[in-house]
Amino acid sequence: MNPNERAIIHVPAYEDLIDRVARFDSFVVAGNRYTADLLIPQVTIDSKDLVAETATCSAHVLYWGVAAARARRFHSQVEASYRMWRDRTFLETKARPVGETTTGSAKFPTDTQAEKMYRTMPDYGDWQTRVADAQESAEMAEAVYEAFRVKGEMIKAQEKIMRDEAGGSYYVSDNPRQTVARQPQTES
Repeated sequence: MNPNERAIIHVPAYEDLIDRVARFDSFVVAGNRYTADLLIPQVTIDSKDLVAETATCSAHVLYWGVAAARARRFHSQVEASYRMWRDRTFLETKARPVGETTTGSAKFPTDTQAEKMYRTMPDYGDWQTRVADAQESAEMAEAVYEAFRVKGEMIKAQEKIMRDEAGGSYYVSDNPRQTVARQPQTES
């Protein structure tokens, strides 16, 4: 293996999360644009440097947990704004006469006609795009959060394997900048 390549631990469910993140070119959360090219190296595990991985993983989980919550909240706000626009536009459309009856009184659109009318408005397409973009960003932020959360679990599992292989003499301490070797316990 090329020394510049990352040694990636392969687990199918984890790889599915990585694939999910890689499917989108870019997405926006809280005004920041993220790309798969930027995120994929961060969510993969470099098993050659677990100390560095341990040092950064918790911060990534925290950051993306907050980002996912913000993205979900933004998606909810966009959907609520769309529903308010839709309801207001529907009522305005229903109140606008579309002609006259045979008796000369104003003829108003039916619910079905009013719905068809507002769906042909340019704003309708814009709202659909905004809602879809907000939903995609929320789903992507959640996928990245989940990938970092699983990455943390996998790092712990890899550390356990390394500790077991070393006879209990290897562990990554609570201080992520320090790897500590313990002397095997001997009975006196």
